Amino acid sequence: MSIKKAKAKWMKVYYVDTNVFLRFLLRDIPTQYTIAEKLFKKAKSGKVKLVLPQIIIFEIYFILNTFYHLSKPEIIEKIQSLLAVKYFHVQNKEIFKKAIKLFEKSNNSLADCFLLAKADYAKAELFSFDKKLIALHKKQKVK
Repeated sequence: MSIKKAKAKWMKVYYVDTNVFLRFLLRDIPTQYTIAEKLFKKAKSGKVKLVLPQIIIFEIYFILNTFYHLSKPEIIEKIQSLLAVKYFHVQNKEIFKKAIKLFEKSNNSLADCFLLAKADYAKAELFSFDKKLIALHKKQKVK
């Protein structure tokens, strides 16, 4: 086993909570922002592995929209910035990237756009009673 593989095997792994990402994105609590920044720098240097589960992205969206009242473009920018970080291990990263593009161009919810992107990725059909989602699905099939 190579030294790099052995190091990766014993690397500390963190599943990072929503509030850590929010403090970093919003910089609204300086002491917590600084702690988050230090953790992210450790990940960037390969000292720790940071996992960003898909549920956390949905929670980030919900909080930025509901409690902070950020605009849709601001929320998209913040989520895209997280997806772009190479040292965050984002669950379903490619599906989220596609979902964000759909979300940006439509009036559908992020969850609906994710569902559509996930179905497309799995080469599965979509089944819904949501007329807006069905319309978006048909539009995507045409492309």
